[in-house]
Amino acid sequence: MTTQEHPGWDPSSLRQHQAPPANTGLDLLWTHHGLADGLAEMTDGAQPHHFLAVSGPSLDSAAERWLTARSQQRPATPTGQLVDDPLVRGFEERVDVLRRMSDILGGSDIYSLSVTELGVTVRLLRTGTHSDTHQTRLYAVAAELARLAGWAMYDVGEYGRAQRCWLVALRAAHEAGSPALGANVLRCMAEHATWYGQPADAVTLLHSAQEGARSVLSAIERAVIAADLAIAYSRTGDQADAMAATGLAYSLIDEARPEENPPYMYWAGRKDISFAAGEALLSGGDPSGAIPYFQAALDDLDDLDEEFPRDHVEFLSRLGVAHARTGDTQTAVALGHQAITHAAGIDSGMTRRDIARLCQEIEQADRSGAADLVDHARYALDSATASTLS
Repeated sequence: MTTQEHPGWDPSSLRQHQAPPANTGLDLLWTHHGLADGLAEMTDGAQPHHFLAVSGPSLDSAAERWLTARSQQRPATPTGQLVDDPLVRGFEERVDVLRRMSDILGGSDIYSLSVTELGVTVRLLRTGTHSDTHQTRLYAVAAELARLAGWAMYDVGEYGRAQRCWLVALRAAHEAGSPALGANVLRCMAEHATWYGQPADAVTLLHSAQEGARSVLSAIERAVIAADLAIAYSRTGDQADAMAATGLAYSLIDEARPEENPPYMYWAGRKDISFAAGEALLSGGDPSGAIPYFQAALDDLDDLDEEFPRDHVEFLSRLGVAHARTGDTQTAVALGHQAITHAAGIDSGMTRRDIARLCQEIEQADRSGAADLVDHARYALDSATASTLS
């Protein structure tokens, strides 16, 4: 890992990750050999490929192919390891462990672990002796591992590679016959689009997720998609739809039953709906209205802080931005110092970007008030980065 993989505390780092769109042959993933080639590309052991981020028609095309494609799955030739229920269950359990490790480790470590696991899964899919049911479950494992790899690349700011991983994950989820898994991949793609200047694309992706998996999504999955739509709508300037989506998200989260939640939604709860409500108001120009929602998200996170340190930094940072935009830079700076203290223990580009945004906001409101915060960020986050390299 190099320091170039981390955006760091410097606010100017936010401008380093706006890659121009490019077509990377997305439709090839949906051909007969496309999934096998995409999985091989991720697991061949070579230096990871670099892709430029895509947007607009390319993202729409990926979502449309997921909605309309027929399965390309072909039986593997049984020449190797017997793939039975205990073996597949072991892979599924390790995927769940990796999901939770991602909240603590983040970045390149999770990418490496996910791709290593994915390589073994791909080998078993290609040569293992398995039933159709076990094959389907292995494709679901592959989809989740590719999604986690994409999330890790999103964390370190490799957005083109993140998208490529997610597109492979979307294709594998389709092969697994799991529209809910595919919808969750689209949700990850939409989050990137929302936060990096493509909210209209995010709205399209989230609507596709709803359309393609409506009959199988749990209440909490529908709540999170509605919450993400609230933020995306607000950033397109559509505050009426943003508020409607917020109301729907709160209604759905009240219906959620833990026993119905899929394993990959372990992190989701009321805190995330409150955060999205605050972000929608903040993006819509109402920072005062956003503050109580961000505070509610933090309050709900209190008992879960050690499980979700990245969330803690994000919630503190966005609450700080809201205070800065109301003119209360003193509170914003205090929240920034709290966020930096939490971020110093996390190897995460996301947390550095959150703090960089807050530093920008405070500098714009009161440059003198930001000096100590920037110094704290430089010392704490550069030290954290250095510790990961020793």
